[in-house]
Amino acid sequence: MNERPSILFHFAARRDWADAQVHEEYRAPSLASEGFIHCATRAQIPGVVQRHLQGRSDLVRLTLDASRLEPWLRYAWSESSQDEYPHVHGPIPMAAVIAVELFDPTEAQYGG
Repeated sequence: MNERPSILFHFAARRDWADAQVHEEYRAPSLASEGFIHCATRAQIPGVVQRHLQGRSDLVRLTLDASRLEPWLRYAWSESSQDEYPHVHGPIPMAAVIAVELFDPTEAQYGG
């Protein structure tokens, strides 16, 4: 198995990120509905943007320190993408967020 990346990414609605500032932890709507928060590695960003973020204009990209997501970080295989994606099975603590940037999928620069 390949070594896991130390940096991960999550795309959040600006409103959800604003709510996180009040609660001092980030809880994506998917945490309640699916039991985890979807994340991506740097290499997975283009596919995530293409499949899930087109038409969105209300996003921020969170850059996350994977070591601060333990013990909630797990990887799951996606049949449709043929890749393992990182999922956080709990709220993301503010201490894990390294950077926050406005993100427009139509102008996406996938670098970092």
